[in-house]
Amino acid sequence: MNEDAADADVLVVGYGPVGQVLSIMLAQRGWRVTVVEKYVEPYNLPRAVSFDRHVGRILGTIGVADALAPVSELTKDYVVVNGEGRTLMHFELNHDDRYRWPEATSFYQPGLESALVGRGEQLPGLRVLRGFEAVGLTEEDDSVRLTVRSKDGERVLAARWLVGCDGANSFVRKRLGVSVSASDYAADWMACDVMPHDTAQFPSQNVQVADPAQPRVDLSAGPSHSRWEFMRLPGQSFEDFDTVENAWRLLTHFGVNPDNATLQRYVAYTCLGRNADRWRSRGPGRVFIAGDAAHVMPPHAGQGMCTGIRDVTNLAWKLHLVLAGSAGEELLDSYEAERRPDAQRTIDMSVNLAELIGTVDPAVAGYRDSALLAVRGADDAPSRDPEAFARPGEEALKAGLFQQSADGLFAGPDSRIVPQARTGRADAGELCGGTFVLLSLDDPETLVEPVLAGRLGALGCSIVHLTPDVDIDGTYTAWLKEAVLAPAALVRPDFHVYGAAGTRAEMTEMLNALVNDLAQDVSTLP
Repeated sequence: MNEDAADADVLVVGYGPVGQVLSIMLAQRGWRVTVVEKYVEPYNLPRAVSFDRHVGRILGTIGVADALAPVSELTKDYVVVNGEGRTLMHFELNHDDRYRWPEATSFYQPGLESALVGRGEQLPGLRVLRGFEAVGLTEEDDSVRLTVRSKDGERVLAARWLVGCDGANSFVRKRLGVSVSASDYAADWMACDVMPHDTAQFPSQNVQVADPAQPRVDLSAGPSHSRWEFMRLPGQSFEDFDTVENAWRLLTHFGVNPDNATLQRYVAYTCLGRNADRWRSRGPGRVFIAGDAAHVMPPHAGQGMCTGIRDVTNLAWKLHLVLAGSAGEELLDSYEAERRPDAQRTIDMSVNLAELIGTVDPAVAGYRDSALLAVRGADDAPSRDPEAFARPGEEALKAGLFQQSADGLFAGPDSRIVPQARTGRADAGELCGGTFVLLSLDDPETLVEPVLAGRLGALGCSIVHLTPDVDIDGTYTAWLKEAVLAPAALVRPDFHVYGAAGTRAEMTEMLNALVNDLAQDVSTLP
């Protein structure tokens, strides 16, 4: 394909939060991105209501942090109570106000999308075609062609790569003929998005009510917004369940009625756990899927949107390196290898929570309550164990792009993500995220050979000497000494650790491994 004839370097199908984040990440790296969105206007009602600290850090790398402040608030501790109001589980969320991103943030999705759209409009390489529906897709050895239809007819768009971020009913996934693996769990729930007239009457919550008589959920959906959800009970038809009258009836569980609140939206949906069996097309392999196009899960862990944003964060920097000629196309094989297992773990966790909360058999619920109350013990205090509450996306990679020893294991201590930390540098922000970063307690010149420093520079890698005026709280220093057990670590653009080194020889070995993993032609490097 003649590159000048291409409409874009990357085509993105779907412009929800996942497609928005991907498009921004690519466009702010200088690539031409064309987005196809079948709806003419943005969907101006909430769906997702929370994101975790990892996703917050990701959003910080694309310049929307300040715009989110008016539409977000701290998420309360995660609490599960039974029908009698007794606390079965209580996980304390650590909100360390030294850092920009708390453990979890409750937000109003239309506000998030407005911030993302606004950021996209600042990028000259990003073009959004609203009112265009994808209806055809073909791959060639060096390009992808997408047929789109609008009110004015059909046209064909061309690009080097395409990513389907087009939701659970993804056209792209279906066009690729990709099957899905589903869990046995399925349940119907109703989500009610409400604006209380007096927010003091309905303070923000993060409570799952495991009541066999009526499983339900009480959540913040951002400042002045609440989300209440209810499970359809056995014996009730879906048609009777999915009515505005039933929505108001269910809301009385929380004291909500038309006199004290406005019902913005109610929607009944089937709660599923599902993961696509392939995330990349066969053959030329120029098409990928991400977000709900690749996986869906129950909302009880608040990880649906988060998982999708992690998908595209992983894919964006790899596409960038391939487009720039800094990595071979083989690098893109690591996208599915890294992201699909993490999505499956998150699906499994979400399904387990949904089954726990949605038990409707009183006898089973009684056994559950007894077991969980016994685990809590007599002190009834919230869990402060950092490992007690699963943090999707922060777990170690099991396969993919990280330094491996001869036996295939991680050569360093772990491939989890680098911690969040404050910095004294004038450019504020975090030291990591968006590019490769080499963090070093020692003077980098003593560890990195000049030729390898040049190769890191060709990757856009920053080399940071962690002096006290840079690592002002000592967070990175403590992490390297106590967790990494080495004076230097190479951090990927998505915050995951690639590897660690303690000597000049180990640094040379690690950086040569990176060159090999990126399938680079060393003769083209500095």
